[in-house]
Amino acid sequence: MSGQFIDIDAELKMHYEQTGCGDITVLLVPGWTMSTRVFELQFEYFRDSQEIRLISYDPRAQGLSSKTDGGHTYPQHGRDLHAFIEALELDRIVLGGWSFGCLETLAYVSQFGAGRLAGFIMLDGPPRAAGDDNGREWVTSRHDDADGSQAFYNLGRLQDPAATNREFAAWMLEDRSEANIQWLLEITQQTPDNAAVLLNATAVFLDYRDELRALEGRVPLWYLMRDGRDAVVADWARDNTPSARVQAYGEHLMFWERADRFNRDLREFVDACRR
Repeated sequence: MSGQFIDIDAELKMHYEQTGCGDITVLLVPGWTMSTRVFELQFEYFRDSQEIRLISYDPRAQGLSSKTDGGHTYPQHGRDLHAFIEALELDRIVLGGWSFGCLETLAYVSQFGAGRLAGFIMLDGPPRAAGDDNGREWVTSRHDDADGSQAFYNLGRLQDPAATNREFAAWMLEDRSEANIQWLLEITQQTPDNAAVLLNATAVFLDYRDELRALEGRVPLWYLMRDGRDAVVADWARDNTPSARVQAYGEHLMFWERADRFNRDLREFVDACRR
């Protein structure tokens, strides 16, 4: 791994990591308030690969990237992703978003198309942030906030960030050891609270289901969910993107906690994208 920075525009200097080389690039986008650090075990696995180039970056205001005053919406993050791809001259990309990073990758597809993509991965994230029933629909929260998730992530991050961040970190994990929670707290706290809240609050207006449907038949699709979410996602996939591979294991951070299995699955998916 080699941490580097690249100027995206006059105010945004983006931090990224990369390793390996090859005829195909895997580009992984972290979720809300997260950074490249969550993919550390993927970088270790693909270190010095001669087949696959692995890249991840810290989105605007996250990780080590610039803490900008504005731009805290996923459509803007999609434009940042486009600028990043252009700057590194990336092509034949297997593009994967984790959690709300899926909104970032779909925002990119919505605005710039799928011409550079060789595959598309959804890691426990939705194509639409909010719906009527997050127990039966492939969404994260409810429009009426009956589950309290919007109040938790938005008001909580403003009124009691320490407690909110700790509960958020614990929710992501199977192994809720203090060391694991502290590691995630270090990452999420790198994002200023106001930026985190703006990004989350504006996400509820986004619906990229049509963009995901349009990828059917164009590139291989892989939806990996945490345990218990595969049935809802499989139902949606059957009706909308029947070619998609749907799996579920672990909790929200399954690619870190179950890295051996995930890395094998990722390599298998990338191989399928070459065909």
